Amino acid sequence: MWAAAPLLLLLLLLLLGRRWRREAAALEPAGRAVLITGCDSGFGHLLALRLHRLGFTVFAGCLCPGGEGARRLQREAAGDAGRMRVLRLDVTRGRDVLAAKELVLSHLPERGFWGLVNNAGISTFGETGWLSMEKYEKFADVNLLGSIRTTLAFLPLLRKYKGRIVFMSSIIAYFTLGNGIYSMTKAAIEKFCDALRLEMKKFGVQEMVAQRWQGTDGTVALPH
Repeated sequence: MWAAAPLLLLLLLLLLGRRWRREAAALEPAGRAVLITGCDSGFGHLLALRLHRLGFTVFAGCLCPGGEGARRLQREAAGDAGRMRVLRLDVTRGRDVLAAKELVLSHLPERGFWGLVNNAGISTFGETGWLSMEKYEKFADVNLLGSIRTTLAFLPLLRKYKGRIVFMSSIIAYFTLGNGIYSMTKAAIEKFCDALRLEMKKFGVQEMVAQRWQGTDGTVALPH
């Protein structure tokens, strides 16, 4: 009996994988809106391009809407009937978050608000005693409170349309290598996600944490 357990487990995983692929294939991107923070560069920038090419309506939040990353997104969006909208979004400023919500509401496609990706974040290295209190406050405001601030603003839309929320974390949430300030904020956001996931389940809202790491071909997000 026990000898067959690994085979049964493998069979179960294959069946679940086939079901997941069928469900994923059934999703129609057209008419679904996604807001992504931190789209100036890196993973947020690449994700905005990818989702736009798949057919989603993308609201790409950039700290510097006049920067090269934002201009590239705008070039991508040229002539596509407004499916890519680049907006200024500093997640530490409540008025920027509220302005982003108003923009989304005024340009919401027919199938509504499908997803929020909390990607904006900053990192640094340095021993604990080297960093100022101002630096700790800045990191907490961007990496932790910024994601919470944005999530709270968009929760009513996410509940209404049974959307999903993605939080970018890191394997560094579990150990530190000279960057305890970053590790601290990522560990905290994962605990926030644990509570939110349980609370949103009754509304049909999906929530997940993606762990970011740097591979040889660029930044990769791993679901957790």
